[in-house]
Amino acid sequence: MTPIQNNRGQKGGRNRSGGQGPIDKNRPAARPRPTRPTWKYPDRPGAPQPSQRRRRQPRAPSLTVGQAILAELQDFFQRIWYYIFENGESIIKGIILGLFLVIFLLLQTTFFVQFSPFGAVPDLLLSMTIAVAVSEGEKWGAVFGLVAAYLSQALGGAGVGLSLLPLFYMSAGYFCGICAVNYLSDSIPVRGIYIAASGVGRGIVTTMYAASILNASLGEILLHIVIPEFFSTALLAPGIYGLIYLALRPFHKSRAQRTGA
Repeated sequence: MTPIQNNRGQKGGRNRSGGQGPIDKNRPAARPRPTRPTWKYPDRPGAPQPSQRRRRQPRAPSLTVGQAILAELQDFFQRIWYYIFENGESIIKGIILGLFLVIFLLLQTTFFVQFSPFGAVPDLLLSMTIAVAVSEGEKWGAVFGLVAAYLSQALGGAGVGLSLLPLFYMSAGYFCGICAVNYLSDSIPVRGIYIAASGVGRGIVTTMYAASILNASLGEILLHIVIPEFFSTALLAPGIYGLIYLALRPFHKSRAQRTGA
């Protein structure tokens, strides 16, 4: 009888032919081999379950050039509409002041050149700038003064250098607006102070410009140019103040006052 040959000479080992030796009944049974999970990292806290996995969203269809341009135009006009809806009162106010600006500019450059009180052309735009600043505040006064100065110089309605007049108008509108809002109450004597102060500032700027281009003494400049211009501007300033006050008065009323409730 041929002896059983095992691979390592141990009892119960597997032989070369694939058979198995005697089995020890007292030997404990082998543990079952654990199976791998079907998803990754099962013990991690908060790991997504297979039913909770995020599904890939389908891509949005790409737009053509025409559709992209149409979408941008729609967005642009929608923003403009929202801006007009939210700032409609300010836009209407700006349109009214723009119409008054054109009217006073035409009067200053045409009518009052031929019919000048005290022999000098009144500065209607300066009076209007102060009136807007007193009524609406320093921001409106500064912006309106800057625009009025450039338009006045463009149409030849002012004889002051290009660098001085816009700076003076803007400064006058800004400081008069600050004083009217924070320091001095709106009344007739206070408006007279604004007229006088702006006229003095305008006289200083006019004197500097006239001395640089004219061969005249300081007394002649003051007597024949500055003083007539001061009184001519002051003479028409109350009427301009009244027109601007009446035009902007509805914007200063409350909703109940406008509707009469």
